[in-house]
Amino acid sequence: MNNLLKSFESLYYRVKLLFNIKHINIEETGVNEEGPFVKLKNGFVFYGIPTREKQYKYYSLLSKKYKQLIKIETLQTVYDIIIRFVERGLRLGGPRKEMFYNLKEGDVVAEMGAYMGHYTLYLSEKVGQNGRIIAIEPLPDNLHYLRTNIEKNNIENVTIVPKGVWSEKRKLTFSRKQHDHQSASLILNDSEKEKTEIDVDKLDNILMDANVESVDFMIIQLNGVELEALEGLTKIKPKNISIAARYDKDKTKTSKKIKQLLEKRNYNVKIINKDYVFAKLND
Repeated sequence: MNNLLKSFESLYYRVKLLFNIKHINIEETGVNEEGPFVKLKNGFVFYGIPTREKQYKYYSLLSKKYKQLIKIETLQTVYDIIIRFVERGLRLGGPRKEMFYNLKEGDVVAEMGAYMGHYTLYLSEKVGQNGRIIAIEPLPDNLHYLRTNIEKNNIENVTIVPKGVWSEKRKLTFSRKQHDHQSASLILNDSEKEKTEIDVDKLDNILMDANVESVDFMIIQLNGVELEALEGLTKIKPKNISIAARYDKDKTKTSKKIKQLLEKRNYNVKIINKDYVFAKLND
């Protein structure tokens, strides 16, 4: 039943995204040596992974106008733009990352995981030249697109950190479903998943190495190790935090554990839809 529900939700959101294409003002799509790309009329160009064959069925739902504009190889990148650059949720269909905090000019943001940089581009524009983004992403293939998106858009206020986040510095093995760039995790593990050994570090070290002394907004999306990330963050108190805590361990809600930890650190904490934690540092 759960698998059937997940399949229905996936279909619903895929179709819903097709109707949001009109909101991103596409100028051009194509494929070059860097991969599939989508250029918007506002000047941004987004690179991403090719559309997988199982997604081709959604392409047939596009109107003739958008089939002429959008090459089938770029449909997945179009989806990623809508999900991350336009909707900006903590997951597909989830609450917005900025639900309780609106970014402003000059903000310092720590973003994990930065994935391919589609939301990073939004952050970069939002905080402006006087702001700064620390984009943390561990996986080599995602890093390729993250770096490409930063370079092709001439972004100068983003620092990319090619590491995973953990409670200490070491090497650990990431597992993920084959061809699924979003599913990588340090704890969601089985024998059928791809394995990649990655350098991980605690947030204290990552921020210190990046010469960050304070953080206005921190986004934590780590597929099950959000609590470990916070355990490695003791020297800096971000003013605002958004966390996707969707994976529970030891039969205890991770979101509740995070709430308890942050309240001890003098945060006002809200849990939305059981799995999403929003925190603001008390004055």
